[in-house]
Amino acid sequence: MKVPENRIRLARIPWRASLAALASALVALLGLLPTSAHAITRPDVLSRAHIWVVKKVRYSQSSTFAGYRRDCSGFVSMAWKLGRSYTSRTIHKVAVRIPLAHLQPGDAVHTPGHVAIFVRWKNKARGLYVAMEESTWGKPALHHVRKLGSSATALRYRHITETPAIASVVPLTGVSAVPTGGVEPTGPTVLGAVAASLLPGDPAPLLRSAPAS
Repeated sequence: MKVPENRIRLARIPWRASLAALASALVALLGLLPTSAHAITRPDVLSRAHIWVVKKVRYSQSSTFAGYRRDCSGFVSMAWKLGRSYTSRTIHKVAVRIPLAHLQPGDAVHTPGHVAIFVRWKNKARGLYVAMEESTWGKPALHHVRKLGSSATALRYRHITETPAIASVVPLTGVSAVPTGGVEPTGPTVLGAVAASLLPGDPAPLLRSAPAS
């Protein structure tokens, strides 16, 4: 009896390879491990970064969390959803340099040996901005106010999705009373699909615009 050609084709597909491909696809879909670099929205960059702040992921140059190194550049690599953890010396390879005055939520502020996610301006005229970052040994990921140094440069991920409607993304908790260098409240804040799915206790995504001070 002649076996149908379509059955022959199916029989030739290695079932182990098929299962491995399916598992890889599911892992990528869930976002549990680094995936190939691709476009990401600004709210999702902030949401991913906020997860580490909420979970108080502590700085480490040797350990990882969810597949990313727990230092400053690993933090930015995770927030930008890159395929691996870059270093502060190589993160520029996936970004373009922009004027500091053009920083928008989800961009990065780079100084020699360090990089942080830019959230918004606290006082643009004075160079004060709200950052999320892994700062130094023994400390967890922070959401606080920083001041631009003389050596600071601005980086924009090449595949970030520009959305004019969120030119200014601000947390629901105010920061007007936060002193320079002080830690900003990390309560209800801007959360996108990633944070909303992993942190069901947090509010749904909420964006509101506000002029830079």
